[in-house]
Amino acid sequence: MTTDTTLSNPADLPVDPPPERPGKIRAAWDQVRQRSTFVWTVGFAFAVVALQLGQGILLARLLGPEGRGQYATCVLYVQMLLYVGLFGGLEVICRYAADAGNEQDPASQNPLRRAALRLGMTTGIATMAVVVLLNVVGLPEEKRFLMPLALICSLSMIGQHVMLIMTAVDRGSGDFRAYNWRRFMSAAAFPGLLLAAFLTFGVDLRVACWMFVAASALSMVVCVVGVPQPLRGASSPPVRSLVRESRPYGVSMLATDLFERLDLLLVMWLTSLVTQGYYAAMVPVVYPLTVIPNTLGLFLFNAGADSNRRLKTADVHRILGSSLAVQAATLVPFLILIGPLVRLVYGEEFSPAIQFAWWLAPVSALKGILQGLDSYVKGRGRPLASILCRVVAAVAMVALTLMLIDQWGAVAIAFSALVGQIICLVWISAIVYADVRRQHPASVA
Repeated sequence: MTTDTTLSNPADLPVDPPPERPGKIRAAWDQVRQRSTFVWTVGFAFAVVALQLGQGILLARLLGPEGRGQYATCVLYVQMLLYVGLFGGLEVICRYAADAGNEQDPASQNPLRRAALRLGMTTGIATMAVVVLLNVVGLPEEKRFLMPLALICSLSMIGQHVMLIMTAVDRGSGDFRAYNWRRFMSAAAFPGLLLAAFLTFGVDLRVACWMFVAASALSMVVCVVGVPQPLRGASSPPVRSLVRESRPYGVSMLATDLFERLDLLLVMWLTSLVTQGYYAAMVPVVYPLTVIPNTLGLFLFNAGADSNRRLKTADVHRILGSSLAVQAATLVPFLILIGPLVRLVYGEEFSPAIQFAWWLAPVSALKGILQGLDSYVKGRGRPLASILCRVVAAVAMVALTLMLIDQWGAVAIAFSALVGQIICLVWISAIVYADVRRQHPASVA
């Protein structure tokens, strides 16, 4: 007797896996990939910060406290207008790349890269002209002898703008591998040139300023290499259109970056070159405290710009809570160790700078969280939402500084910066929560 193995009943036919299972596997894989990309990007961000810290140590060691203050004066207006002068171009290019997604092959991004190059050159030249004017008319009388070197440093604006706007293509499209490597090589240019100059013929203030300009040119080259016919090839969107679209982001960046650099401006106008050197030397020391939440902001911008995904209130709870926990966990040992480390690495002559590091450390920790939240708001296409809080915080900061500077000295400026960051953090957190609840009115999770 034989057995018929033919399955004639449709109910006996093999059943395909449920259609949602591959979707779940794909979603799980996407989460793993996103987390690994975040960890990898954080690692590169710390590497970039390490390069900037090494650069700061080199400058302090080679120039001394007064020379470090002179260098800080030469680059102050370049630093203040670096992001302001982009006039929102970085965010607009980033949004174009995010809208296109990362399905496209790299060659199809070349028109956008050429547009980013031309936009960076346009904003760089315009901002350089403003920096030149500010250095001519906006230096304190006792520091005007540094104007020729400050004018040299203004030449760096073109290369820095091209680098920042062109890497926005990688960031917006989600190609964080290219984004990380280009940022790393750009960050390595200045300390590398400084070290080479020191080993070859020595470094003084003039050499440091020229190396600063040369490093910006190398940063531009790093981003242009690989783009065929960068200046003559097809470019899209037109620069005029990009400038028009970037205006809201430019106004937002004007308020944001002027507020974040306001303490350096106050230090230049209200303190001596030596005190300015101490203060400026501690700024890169505390910068590592911004890295993790600031890097998270890269992903929050893309999340805000993605119309297919929307954060919920529970997501904001998790992001804000984890950011505060990480910052608190790193801030405490930082405050304990910073004194001995500054004496060891910078030398005893920079011991008076430690008091600034103690105050600037919590400023930097809060600034990182604030930058992350602000990136989400910009990704949502609401760059103007946070302007008023920056204006209020800046006014409070100037008022506090003028009230306390006679009694506290330059520490009053760092303390006022901390108060300003607290005001902005509370205000922008409320903006983010309100935006998320508006998207999910029937749900709090």
